[in-house]
Amino acid sequence: MLHYIKPYRHYAVLTIVFMVSEVLIDLYQPRLMEAIVNEGVLGLHHGGVPDLSLVMQTGLWMALIVAIGGVCGVMGGVCVNFCAQNFGNDIRKDCFRRILHLSMEQIDAFRTGSLITRITSDTTQVQTMVSAALRGVVRSLTFLIAGTAALLTLDIHFSLIAALAVPVILIEVVIVVHKSNPLFLLVQQKIDALNGVMQEDIQGARVIKGYGQEARENERFGVANDNLAAAQLRVLLLIACLLPLVNIVMNTALVAVIYIGSFDVQSAMIGPGTVMAALTYVVLILNGILMFAMILQIFARGLTSKRRLEEVLETKPAIRDGEDGETDGAVSRGRPAAIALHHASFRYPGQQEDVLTDISLTVARGETLAIVGATGSGKSTLLALLPRFYDATAGEVFVDGRDVRTYVLHALRGKMAIVLQKTELFSMTIGENIAWGMDAASDEEIRRAAKIAQAADFIERQPEGYGTEVTEGGTSLSGGQRQRLALARALIRKPEILLLDDSTSALDLRTESAFYAALDGYTRELRREGHDLTKVIVAQRIATARHADRIAVLDGGRLLACGTHEELLERSSIYREICASQFRAGASGKEKANG
Repeated sequence: MLHYIKPYRHYAVLTIVFMVSEVLIDLYQPRLMEAIVNEGVLGLHHGGVPDLSLVMQTGLWMALIVAIGGVCGVMGGVCVNFCAQNFGNDIRKDCFRRILHLSMEQIDAFRTGSLITRITSDTTQVQTMVSAALRGVVRSLTFLIAGTAALLTLDIHFSLIAALAVPVILIEVVIVVHKSNPLFLLVQQKIDALNGVMQEDIQGARVIKGYGQEARENERFGVANDNLAAAQLRVLLLIACLLPLVNIVMNTALVAVIYIGSFDVQSAMIGPGTVMAALTYVVLILNGILMFAMILQIFARGLTSKRRLEEVLETKPAIRDGEDGETDGAVSRGRPAAIALHHASFRYPGQQEDVLTDISLTVARGETLAIVGATGSGKSTLLALLPRFYDATAGEVFVDGRDVRTYVLHALRGKMAIVLQKTELFSMTIGENIAWGMDAASDEEIRRAAKIAQAADFIERQPEGYGTEVTEGGTSLSGGQRQRLALARALIRKPEILLLDDSTSALDLRTESAFYAALDGYTRELRREGHDLTKVIVAQRIATARHADRIAVLDGGRLLACGTHEELLERSSIYREICASQFRAGASGKEKANG
């Protein structure tokens, strides 16, 4: 990840310069204090006569260099924060960009809660590690090296004390870091689990309330939270043990300096000010080591987060642009079918059985194909193969005469608009949600798409019309309203292929009928302009499917029959059963209504 620092290397260098300058100034102050005590106060070299002018001059000099050191500290903080914040910002953007390009199976493998943790908590940990490396490591190492050198200029005995204390502290630090390092990964995994529970419960709040399961979900969240707290406690207990151990060594070293210094003072080898300077140097050196110990904890956690981020950043999308250089979807000779599947099969990763088996199907340009079948028959999965949400595990899928694997993904998906079973809306205005799938859309285009989707009436009744804000997930709208906005969002793209995955299930029959009538009118208008709109509609209602040019019947992942409504009634027993079951359900509903 070092290449993320490269654009901000100048700020990193300035941080190091300012930090070293600040530490050297801190290390110079004990020598000034030594002069004040030995010469200014005690007058050791002036017959015991104090030198007040020396005290005044040295004191002013100390004030000046303290101010300079403060400026260096502030500038170092500014530079390190500019570097670290931009470093984290770039990583976060790259992670999010990579996540958007991962295939559906890869997103499922990572899990949404884990991806959220990585892009937030893990990025923050790595950002903190960079900040600690540029500021803390430089400070602690400078204190250790320069402080030891300064101590040597005072008395060799004092240096020996520091030389004995430093290895003991380092051994304590290494032991604690070694034991805590694997726990940091555990902590991040527990955060993943907690985020996963929170995300599910917030998104499913209506279901939880509807079933009165608040207590159950509170308990589930409590378990995840307790697991996180237990993992964090194990880390904190280890770190809590470190500080008292370091303090014991530090205080022992200070006692040793005072004890040995007292003998040197008595023998007139040094003055009391020198002992004070030695005490300050020892404290600075050992505090530098303690700072380094804390930084190692940050590094241990940061390196764990770094590996988790690299897992995302280094994951190559399973579904990538085709190697064919053509981006506009050049077609083969003649007039190929808009969609063709040749012996296509598919199974989800980790599953043992195929969801689709040996599907061969052709949809001509401008044709409307409806797909019907029992729940779990593979209808939605078949639709997902066309924009390459997944790739067929066997066989081939063609769009405009080209294997979908040869397309640039943006070009392939640019030909299509898809409305999924689960409607996704964003926290923006109604108009912005409709225009979301286009780089730019006029108000007229937005209103026209809404009119075709039978959404114009309810939008105009909203407090601010098309400028009305939609709450997160579209919860301020009914299911049918959300579906109509999704249909308008698809139509405004003016796609060549329209994929509707049971996308009118929340509409009443009258509204659904009005939508398909308007869609047929829009299709005829496009045809007069020389454009064909191919439609593939996954339908649960036979009333919806029967008006398609052809109907494909799926059962158990296999294509059993394909033809018009009348043809299927004659030769497909499965289709007749579906029709009969819906007819009985409809008749039963009418009898209850009349009764």
